Amino acid sequence: MDFEEAVERAIEEAEDRNFTESVDLIMNFRGLDLSDPNNRINDDLKLPNQADEDIKIAVIGDSLSGDSADRHISEDELEEMFDEPNKAKKLADDFTFLIAEAPLMPKIGQQLGQVFGPRNMMPDPTPPGSDLEDEIEDLRNTVSLSVKEQPLLQIKVGKEDHDPSDVARNANTVYNFVEENLPQGGNHIKNVMVKTTMGPSVEVDN
Repeated sequence: MDFEEAVERAIEEAEDRNFTESVDLIMNFRGLDLSDPNNRINDDLKLPNQADEDIKIAVIGDSLSGDSADRHISEDELEEMFDEPNKAKKLADDFTFLIAEAPLMPKIGQQLGQVFGPRNMMPDPTPPGSDLEDEIEDLRNTVSLSVKEQPLLQIKVGKEDHDPSDVARNANTVYNFVEENLPQGGNHIKNVMVKTTMGPSVEVDN
């Protein structure tokens, strides 16, 4: 069955819960040597539709505008983080994406690289004075794909109360991106499944 049929079935077969379940795409791989860094996947991908309403974005810098950001961090607050790394750790833990004025990046890298780097949370640099509304909107549709140690990718592509066709388009976008970035393309894809958070897996034809 195709992605839309699989999404519809996964939602239908899920038991009623007292919360709205996510819909996840699961891809299992074979013959993929992850000891070679060139075979790993560590990318951000913009989806056609927002998959996760819990994405939170913080903006660092006094000259950046973007009313839809979840938090604005002034240069003074940033300086405090240099002296109190725990504040930077909390920022990295609480937010999904960071955007910073480009001139601040060398100091951020020097002072907080050891905090942000291992968490894959180094800010995206942007010119001073930028209006970030379009970039923030794009980031809210963005997911982070990671295949590093295990031959497996599990990623949220929507929620059970979303339009199944929108969720299916997100899943298909992830699938196509991953397939294009594998050394032997689809030959490395063992199977593909869709499931809700606590529901049964439904296999997709690939």
